[in-house]
Formats: sequence, C-alpha cells, structure tokens
Amino acid sequence: MVDVILYFPKTGMDSMVQLPLSILSVASTLPDYDLLLIDERIENNALSNLEKKSSNAICVGVSAMTGRQILGGLEASKTAKNYTQVVWGGIHPTLQPQQTLCNSNIDIVVREEGELTFPEVIKALETGSDLSKIRGIGFKGKRGEKIITQNRNFADMNTLPELPYDMLDVEKYITQREGFSRCLNLQTSRGCPHDCSFCINPIYNKRRWRGFSAYKMVDITEKLKKRYKIDGIIYQEDNFFANMQRVLEFCRILQERNLDIGWKANCRISYLVDKDLNFFSMLEKSGCKVLQFGVESGSDRILGILRKGITVEKVIMVNRKLARANIKCRYNFMIGIPGETYEEMKMTLRFIQTLKKQNRNLESCFLNIYTPWPGTELYWRSIENGFVPPQTLESWASFNWNETLMPWIDRKTAKTMKNISSEYLTKSGYFEHI
Repeated sequence: MVDVILYFPKTGMDSMVQLPLSILSVASTLPDYDLLLIDERIENNALSNLEKKSSNAICVGVSAMTGRQILGGLEASKTAKNYTQVVWGGIHPTLQPQQTLCNSNIDIVVREEGELTFPEVIKALETGSDLSKIRGIGFKGKRGEKIITQNRNFADMNTLPELPYDMLDVEKYITQREGFSRCLNLQTSRGCPHDCSFCINPIYNKRRWRGFSAYKMVDITEKLKKRYKIDGIIYQEDNFFANMQRVLEFCRILQERNLDIGWKANCRISYLVDKDLNFFSMLEKSGCKVLQFGVESGSDRILGILRKGITVEKVIMVNRKLARANIKCRYNFMIGIPGETYEEMKMTLRFIQTLKKQNRNLESCFLNIYTPWPGTELYWRSIENGFVPPQTLESWASFNWNETLMPWIDRKTAKTMKNISSEYLTKSGYFEHI
C-alpha cells in the first residue's frame, strides 16, 4: 500500500534528464509515510502506474513549472482524481494559485517551498482537520470558493533532511555533459537577492537568498562522488555566488579534502568585476570547470530595463578576465523584450560575436526569445504592450520560453528571431541576419 505519491511530469525539455530535486526534497520530510515517486520523463508506464497505486493513497502531489510540464500534470491529476485528493506544488501554482484551483481535478496547491507545508497537508487530509490553519497553501472551500492562506516563512535549508536518493534509480539520472563523464545535479541554495525585472525570483523567493553552509555543501558532494562514482556536479541553483564568503570556504574545503571532482555553477557578471586572477585560480584549483552567466543584452538601455546591474563595458571587462582563466564559460542572452528596437536586437548579436572573439573559453551562447512569466515586472509591461496572458491553467501548458512570440514583434522580425535562437549560436550563418 502506498500512502503518498509524488509525480514529476515531463517538462518538454527532457533530452537530458536530471534528478527531480523538487519531489526528492519533499519526500525527505515524509519519513512516516510509504511513498512512491513517479518520474514521467523516465518511466514509460507512468500514468498506468499512477492509476494502479492511487486507490489507497491519501493524496497525489504533482510538481509543475509554467509551460509544458502543466500538460503532464493535468493528465496525472485527471487520472488520480478518480481515487484520491490531488495537490499541486512548484513554481506555477505558486504564481497562479487561484487559477490553478479552478481546475476541477486539483484540490489543493502548496505555495513556494513544500518541505514543511506538504507534511501538514497530508496530516490534515488524513485526519480531516482544518486546512485553513496551514500556512502557504490554497484550497477550495465548501462552496467552491478559492481560499489562500497566509504565507509561510522559508525553511532553514541546513535543517532539512538529506535527499532520499535510494527512492530513485539514480543511475538513470547520471549524465555525460560539461566535459564530465558521470555527473549529477545538486541544489545547495535557493533564491537570489537581486531584482531583475524579467525574473520570478523577486516574487517566488521574495529576493531572499538562503543556502547550505560550505561544510554541508562539501559533505554532500563527497557522499555523491563516493556513492555514485561521479566526476562532476552541476550546482543547479538561482545564484550560487550570492554569498561570496561561502564560495571561498567551499573552495578551500574542497582543496583540503582533495576530492578531485569538477563542478559547474551560475554566476553574475557583477560579482567578478572586482576579482583578480587569484580568485579565478582558486576556482580552478577547487575543480570549477564551467561558469554560466546571464548577460542578456548588448544594449545598455535594455540592460537597464532588465535591471541587471551591469553595463556592456563591465561585461567586456569580465569577459577578458575569464579569457585568461582555465574555466569554460557560457552566456545567456535574450531578445524580444517589450520596447526593444530591431537595432538593439542586432546590437546583442554583434556583442555575442565580439565576446567570442575576445574569449577562447567562451562556449556556444544561449539566445532566448523573451517570455513574460506571470507576475514579474516585465509581465505587466508586456500586457501594456498587447500581450494577453492565458486565462486558464490548460492554456499555460502551451506557453513556453523561446516559442511564444509576443504581439509587439512583427512577422519578419519573428521569423528572423526563430532562425537565430532555436539552438546554440554555433553556426556563423546565423549572423547573416545582422
């Protein structure tokens, strides 16, 4: 008998499947229940397995990001609702709790972090107690009204249990990427203190950064290396470098333990403006192989609209430093921002070429088409510029970054954007459009 099922739907970006950290982390706080974790990305019979196991379950928890993952979540919810209560968690139900609850197959939403909230929801469903006393959720009242409870404080990540990796076949998530032959993804922090106008972090994480201590980071990394014989870790988080003291300690401890494991993380250009080559040397010695940055634009005006806190000049300065280090780097860019001119888009494309010429370590760049995520500052600006947001949960399922073109982009420009942004900018022919 299964007490609780945690379901991770396909995302639409499943060519390289990583550990489903969202449901693994929630599972870590449910030691008193018999759990089943279903990952639709790797399980061919996910829905039929869900149907077989749902009849005696207290509830089924579904994780959902905005976009295609909603579609798989809806299919799972329709299947499970025949037998038990359905609870949604993740980014999208946090951003759109009322709209999510309008779906007849969804009973409850868990907003923001679920490790502390979801156990209370399960207990309430088990005992029939009052859901309104649980912070951080939304649910349907007796008359069908949507009730949103008070926010819950963020969890102290250092007090959360270790992830129950043995609940999954981890070997299926070990990938060959970033120069590593066997690597896994790991999250050691959450949130970001910055306020980029296109980002959901100011809403989802309230600009609050929190993370593991440096010692805990290394302890977990060491355990994963020894247990699964991996040679690389992808630190999958919003802002790995937000606490620079933590980074310094982390690198020092890695070197002291001589773990001999490589790693990749996200960084911000602004963090490296004042760093010298000694800093990059320290990163190299600790095993840093790849750093990824959100540069976004080659126009200072657009960088100001995005509130990146950087300028083109600063990007060039840091790019030259990175060119002298033995660390691969990757930059993310964005075009199609409301108010952006065609000339500013071309400035971004030319800027990418300039950076590539200056830095032999720069790998293929990501060039994304801007997508307005719910509730962000640019989302409201997009609406002012003619964007009509999806009005139902089902409609959000077909809403995806790099595919949803906005009304302020004419057909000719849209065609050009699709030609140059569908994959990495690896072919010089893409720049014939400049």
